[in-house]
Amino acid sequence: MKKSIAILTVIFVVSCNISAQKNEEDIALKEYFADAEFFLAGEFYADALSDYMQVYRRGYEDNANINYRIGICYLNIQGQKDKSIAYLEKAKKSVSVKYKESSLREKNAPVDVFLFLGNAYRVNNRLTEAIESYRKYKELLPEDEVNLHKYTDKQIEACNIANEFMQNASNIEFVNIGKPINSGNDDFKAVISGDGNTLVYMHKLPFYDAVYYSVKKDGAWSEPENITSQLMSDGNQYVSSVSYDGKTLYLTWEDEFNSDIYVSYFADNRWSVSKPLGQEINSKYWESHASISKDNKTLYFTSNRNGGVGEMDIYVSELTGEGFFGPPRNLSILNTELNEDTPFITPEGDKLYFSSQGFTNMGGYDIFVSEKGANQEWLVPENMGYPVNSTDDDLFYYPLDSKGRALYAQIIEDGFGGTDIYQLSFREKSFTEEETLADKDADTPIVEQPETGKQEIVSEDEGRHEMPEPAVEKEPAEAEKDAQMPGQEIKSVSIKPVFFGFDKTELTPESKAELDKVVELMSSQPVIEIKVTGYADPLGPENYNLLLSQRRAQVVLEYLAARGIKTQRIKTEGKGETGFIAVNTKPDGSDNPAGRKFNRRAELEFMGTDNSVVIIRRIDPVPDNLKIR
Repeated sequence: MKKSIAILTVIFVVSCNISAQKNEEDIALKEYFADAEFFLAGEFYADALSDYMQVYRRGYEDNANINYRIGICYLNIQGQKDKSIAYLEKAKKSVSVKYKESSLREKNAPVDVFLFLGNAYRVNNRLTEAIESYRKYKELLPEDEVNLHKYTDKQIEACNIANEFMQNASNIEFVNIGKPINSGNDDFKAVISGDGNTLVYMHKLPFYDAVYYSVKKDGAWSEPENITSQLMSDGNQYVSSVSYDGKTLYLTWEDEFNSDIYVSYFADNRWSVSKPLGQEINSKYWESHASISKDNKTLYFTSNRNGGVGEMDIYVSELTGEGFFGPPRNLSILNTELNEDTPFITPEGDKLYFSSQGFTNMGGYDIFVSEKGANQEWLVPENMGYPVNSTDDDLFYYPLDSKGRALYAQIIEDGFGGTDIYQLSFREKSFTEEETLADKDADTPIVEQPETGKQEIVSEDEGRHEMPEPAVEKEPAEAEKDAQMPGQEIKSVSIKPVFFGFDKTELTPESKAELDKVVELMSSQPVIEIKVTGYADPLGPENYNLLLSQRRAQVVLEYLAARGIKTQRIKTEGKGETGFIAVNTKPDGSDNPAGRKFNRRAELEFMGTDNSVVIIRRIDPVPDNLKIR
């Protein structure tokens, strides 16, 4: 009897221990999960990942919800975004429309997993898979989620744009500025004085982001100094820009609810405690960045204050006689309904570089540049292309001059670890290396079609029709013969549209050669006037494409005017994404860059021509297989 009681006692004690251990394990799991959810909500992704992995290793390896949340964390950690794919692919196998947020008992992933997986594929340049995942997400998304449908459509468009930019990569050199500036930690947000001798940047330390300062002596950078304490920062101030003379430093002071622009001055061999700029600049809203002009009189900054074009907008403010910055003006042509950020003015003051989510881009933020026109207004911005831009967020491009040289933080395999600071410069292509439009982004080259002696004009309704030359339509040779006066030689000129690169307004060598023929013609025939109509392909926001097409027409005018043609003889118009002369999609509905490139053009229409002196023939460059039927 006593033996039986002893056995029962042992069983009871063991059961209690097992039950207690299980309770402790359950409590630990709940605590890890709760902490992870807290960090995820605060966007502390590395901390959230650490706690989610504790749950994952305790029997949740196949839990779609935990895999989903781990995937989100990796997707937001610089240098580890490729790891997100495996977890999100695992999570998508078990999806529920009745997903319960913030519950450890939830075994499924929400339909949003396809959106995040699409983003993960995109930032890792697996663009075809990204498009498939985005389309799956749209299938599962309720129709009344209009904004999410628009966002997803933009991501699909970004993948098509990325494909095109990657096929037309710029010739760029990235040079690591080396030690002692770059280290095994993240080094980023670098700004430099006009003389190139003062460098201020951010350096990630174990518990905070520090502001570092270095000067160049005898051609080498000094050992960087941590000036965070001089600024009286708690690790929440970030470098924004430095004045041309290297004596004034602009920073942003950030917390969970607000961001303001601060300034610090260098004197007596140290930086002063940073102070906020005046109330015209800082508001109750989020001011995220500031850049100062060479003369210290013009400040470009970003804010999401009321009255803007979109979310974060670019503003400009001028220094007043009292030494304060005055009321800011919204640079509306540079702003979209989404976010713009990190504007930088060049030392020459003729170009403004900034990042945008809203213009035609490869995904996330892209770097854009806008030039000042003849009337000192900013022109339609252009995408800097690949590899300046990537399929991920691209921010903080600090220009050294107007030629495109810049400081830019990147993660590149030859780096010291983490994000390093590089000097970027564009290499000039030789004539033999220069690609013409016929060589770019197409399976089918531009082939001149037989000359017809007819003028092709594009109408408002996007249709195409042919307008015969005055009098009876005849073959070119016959028309020339009939028009020729005794003893007079008739000049014949063949004209093609002027084509542009994707999201570009720059004239290619081929386009310049075409316009040189126009210059010669208009110089010899003073009665001839011309109308230039710009067009865009359908990728990108409609309003932006309208401005882009107007700028393309204006670029043609500027080229002709610079060569002596009076502007009174030239009319311009932009029609945006209309008047297509070639297909934009393939029969299966997928993107067709080979066709789209013909729609990025400026058409030239001549008026006042005399057929007894000159015959102008319009060449149709579109191959039959790409024409709109």
